[in-house]
Amino acid sequence: MMPHVLYIILLIFLSAVFSGTETAFTSLSFIQIKELESSQKRTHRTAAKLAKKPDRLLTTILIGNNLVNIAASAITTAMVISLFGNYAVGYAAGVLTLIILIFAEITPKQIAIIHNERICSAMACPVLWLSYLIFPLIFTVNTVSTGITRLFSRGEKRRLSLQGIMHVVHLAEHQGVVEDYETDLVRRVFRFDNIEVKSIMTHRTEVFSVDEQASVSSVLPEMVSWGRSRIPVYSRHPEQISGVLLMRDLLKAVIEHQQDLRVKDIMQEPLFVSENKKVHEMLFLFKSQRLHMAVVLDEYGGLAGVVTLEDVMEVLFGELYDEHEESDGERIIRTAKGTYIIQADTPIQHFQDFFHVVLDHSRHVTTIGGYVTEVIGQIPTSGQSTSTEAGTFTISSMTGNRIESVIYTTYPKTSPSA
Repeated sequence: MMPHVLYIILLIFLSAVFSGTETAFTSLSFIQIKELESSQKRTHRTAAKLAKKPDRLLTTILIGNNLVNIAASAITTAMVISLFGNYAVGYAAGVLTLIILIFAEITPKQIAIIHNERICSAMACPVLWLSYLIFPLIFTVNTVSTGITRLFSRGEKRRLSLQGIMHVVHLAEHQGVVEDYETDLVRRVFRFDNIEVKSIMTHRTEVFSVDEQASVSSVLPEMVSWGRSRIPVYSRHPEQISGVLLMRDLLKAVIEHQQDLRVKDIMQEPLFVSENKKVHEMLFLFKSQRLHMAVVLDEYGGLAGVVTLEDVMEVLFGELYDEHEESDGERIIRTAKGTYIIQADTPIQHFQDFFHVVLDHSRHVTTIGGYVTEVIGQIPTSGQSTSTEAGTFTISSMTGNRIESVIYTTYPKTSPSA
């Protein structure tokens, strides 16, 4: 009897080892596998190699687990029949099932989740050797299983998505691995490719430009007053941009006593881009052309606005101000619980990231002001309200027919990030 009990204990222990190993490998994250793969330890690299072959790995472990469980059940049945007769087999099966459930399934799997990397490294070589030992059986089982699987699936595999990466980043932030500003920067980097120039440019109605026929002496005070290092130059009409005037060239002309020169004589050739150009393309264009300003044209070739290198960098790092530039303040300001004042030029993507909502809008709309105007469907008026699935927008201030700011009231389910 004693040898049978020892055999049963040994088999239950092996069952626990197989169960724990299975959970340890299946609970490895993508990042953990990469860390094991880049480790200097051979067992770590072996574990990573096995984790990348889940079919072979799981088949090996499951075959081993089922063999030891069946063996334990057979030995227990034989021992109980010899001691108590056939009537006790049912009771023995119930007790053995409970023992296996507690000591060979639940407990080892809970331990394996906590120490998955350590267990995978320790069991990598034994599992690999076992896979070689029973390879014919593994090959047969996998062949049959794969054939059945293909009947019910198209063989599509899950791919790593942007949303999945952001979940990993948020998890790292929650665990203190990265800071909140780093999470925000990662989000901005991934969305860098999808933002168009028209959503960050200075609109033509706000562009300050000078006449190319103006003299250097007359332009200098204006340029100093506006505090700009480069200004668009127009020919005959403010919307017909013909060049870009640099403060450096202007000061050089003054120092050399050439105040009577025309702006046309010292201006630089302008860089023209489409309003649909992506921001990341604009960044590389600025770098390759060694420029800091470009003139944005609409689909009809007319002036849409201007975009600068600073505008592009603000997509990644937020609002940037120099020593003499006054801050416009935060674009989204909380005034009460569930109520916010939002500047109308706030990009829709920034709004969606802040409140974790998705706004249904056309591809031509890039700001909250444009979104509210689109929803209203007519020229807006101050105090006008509109309700959407994301909340209620009330126009709080306007300049002419343009919205300056809105009051946004959230629904209870809306959860801002700040």
